Amino acid sequence: MRVFAASFCAALAAALAIALAAMLAVASPQARGGGDSSPPSSLPVPSVRLLDDAGRTIELQGPPRRIVSLAPHATELLFAVGAGPRVVAVDRNSDEPAAARALPKLSSFPGPDVEALLALSPDLVVGWGPGVSRAQLERLESLGIAVFVSQPRTLDDIASTLRRFALLAPDPSVGAALADAFAARLDAIRARYARLRPVRVFVQIWSSPLITVSDAGPIGDAVRSCGGVNVFGDVNVAAPQPDAEAVLARHPDLIVATDPSPSPRRWIGYGLLAPQGPAHFVAFDASTFERPGPRSIDALEGLCAEIDAVRRSAPR
Repeated sequence: MRVFAASFCAALAAALAIALAAMLAVASPQARGGGDSSPPSSLPVPSVRLLDDAGRTIELQGPPRRIVSLAPHATELLFAVGAGPRVVAVDRNSDEPAAARALPKLSSFPGPDVEALLALSPDLVVGWGPGVSRAQLERLESLGIAVFVSQPRTLDDIASTLRRFALLAPDPSVGAALADAFAARLDAIRARYARLRPVRVFVQIWSSPLITVSDAGPIGDAVRSCGGVNVFGDVNVAAPQPDAEAVLARHPDLIVATDPSPSPRRWIGYGLLAPQGPAHFVAFDASTFERPGPRSIDALEGLCAEIDAVRRSAPR
């Protein structure tokens, strides 16, 4: 009798184990196909609502699986928040981060290549504001392609974009934390220089013809965040073209040259630069401001250090 009872118990335990394994197999994502860990189809997939920089609301039926980025800054931001695995193609100028270089490249100038976009079946296309005309935008949307227009104009806009792009990633908390950290560093930098003596700055983004920037963009915001005064910040165009005499008339303390081949020769000839003149000259890589993204906060620290060095060298 004892032998029978033991055998019965063993058989019952084996049967229960088999039944439990079967139940687990049916419930597993692998049993449903793919390795997708998305919610069961009986549960509604939450939609994603985003406000883009053109003031448009983009609503997606769920988190996008296939994103095309047509702007270098957007590519960096998407990868930074963890949405990189969902990016299936980028524009020809997107070379950061390194993983973006291996992706298929699309033409984005003078407008998106619509046929190439359709072939990729994207859930979402991210384009640069001036790079997508209203007519192009309407055409893409008429073909069922959702478009997010991205154009960060200030450093605060970078943090805002990180928060919005976080919703496109598998784990939105990664991008949200990055946005908070970016905003905290930005606030700390501004507080550090807010009460110090202003330094008058001329930003030379091109030497021939001479081109500078107003405050209507990330570079102007960066100068202001460092306690600097952009001497052409009040001009109503984004990229003024002053002559040298106009620069001299605004009495800069510092010339920040961001053009590809910066040279102080012109300003030495005008007697503007130290030690003969009152101003200083520094060559600075501003590409991370021209491509506003997560690296811009490190560039801001560097720019502020250059401006502060001039501030400290001035007679008290």
